[in-house]
Amino acid sequence: MERNANEAEEARGGAWAMFRSDLRTGWAELVKRTSRAHGRWVLLVMLAGTVLRVSQLWQGITYDEAFTFTQYGDQSLGYILSNYDHPVLTRWSTGLFGVHLWSLRLPALLAGILVLPLFYVFVRAMFNRYIALLAMAIAAGSGALIEYSALARGYSLTWLFMVLAWLAGRYHAKTGNAMGGVLVAVANALGMWAVPTMLYAALGCYAWLALYLVANYRSSLGRRTAGLGLSFALFLGLTALAYTPVVVVHSVDHLLHHPLLGEVTWGGFVNSHQDRSFELWAYFNDTAGTLLSAIGFLGVIYAAWISSKYRIMLITLVVGAVPLTVLQMNVAPPQVWTYVLFNLHMSSGIALFYLLKLLQERVFPKFGKRTRTVVGAWGMLVLMSALGLPAIQGRVPRADDAQQAADFVNGLLRPGDRMLLEHPNEAAFTFYLLADGLDPRVVAEAPVPGGRAFALVGPADGQTLASVLKHNRMPAADTARFALLKDWTRLELWAPR
Repeated sequence: MERNANEAEEARGGAWAMFRSDLRTGWAELVKRTSRAHGRWVLLVMLAGTVLRVSQLWQGITYDEAFTFTQYGDQSLGYILSNYDHPVLTRWSTGLFGVHLWSLRLPALLAGILVLPLFYVFVRAMFNRYIALLAMAIAAGSGALIEYSALARGYSLTWLFMVLAWLAGRYHAKTGNAMGGVLVAVANALGMWAVPTMLYAALGCYAWLALYLVANYRSSLGRRTAGLGLSFALFLGLTALAYTPVVVVHSVDHLLHHPLLGEVTWGGFVNSHQDRSFELWAYFNDTAGTLLSAIGFLGVIYAAWISSKYRIMLITLVVGAVPLTVLQMNVAPPQVWTYVLFNLHMSSGIALFYLLKLLQERVFPKFGKRTRTVVGAWGMLVLMSALGLPAIQGRVPRADDAQQAADFVNGLLRPGDRMLLEHPNEAAFTFYLLADGLDPRVVAEAPVPGGRAFALVGPADGQTLASVLKHNRMPAADTARFALLKDWTRLELWAPR
């Protein structure tokens, strides 16, 4: 049987030709088995998810976004590749379209939108089209997924590459085609290149595929497992290649223990992991509410009980995250774990499908499968977005006053003038200066003879005019030379008398 499979592959032109043929066949089957009505509902849910994400695109910039852009935005590509803090795609996007909030966040937005149809296709391949529509609708309205689809932090890219790896992995496991294994490795490596914390999802993906093979194959298990091992080795090699510039310029320790993370110890981990885990629960719960979160937890239990396919994915989700967390002695910030939501939303889709089936059998006998699925999908999308959108407003601090200040000084500053600022306001203000087409050197350089010095003070951050002057190496006594020119909610603009 193995020989026949290899001969068939060779006759069709090799692994790549076989993959392209299977892709065309799979797409044709998907279209053939999708009614026009179902297809329209899928597109409408995707459109709703897109609108929800675009609606958050013009929210004020966050400190992390502003800092990474102003720190690396005008650096060479080589410098950026050797410092993994800054996404290369963001640099290309702003270089192509100019410096705007929407261009800064465009790669994250596109990834956050494209992951929805891919998630639908994966869930449909694993279960059925009704569960897929329900799961996609829940993901489309998920507050945390909406939030980080409109923030240039790279997490939505990891979701996209994770789901691509799931699709490629399922294809590789079922067909044994080596091209599937290559695509699994490439997708996971690209996710690692986007954000190193993709490692949790990547390990979970390979653990899932290993258990999937053990559960479904006997005679060809050895060959398929060997192929998966080669895929994992390729993933490690591609990841090492992507981070070679970082290691060469800095060190392996810089990659494993970034200076911004501070010192990690076992004692600190033991004392803090419970609080950090509760922060993660609170983070997810904020966008759903306690009651809905509790129902979702019951959905996870039910889905794991009724479906062995989902049970394997749930187990390997834990396997990919917990040992690595213990090894690192650090529970990552909540936003790192947003990839987990796709697994949880999948379980909600499964549980909701069977709940609606029960309601049809016991209460609404004329409530057809298609109708109950559409009603359930739109009901969950509306409920999730109604709870999630208000919850994410202000959850990540925004620098709205920095935009108002940059707009205000546009036309006020003359050549040679300088803006005096202190952390954390300089990054956001500099970004908005660039967005307004002003020279960012007014923040970084001293005024030329005859130039004026303006001070932007953040009382909400504990700043005073004297502290800003001191930060910029000016005597505190010089405060008498300034007068308050403009006062916003969090910032004050002081001008020379």
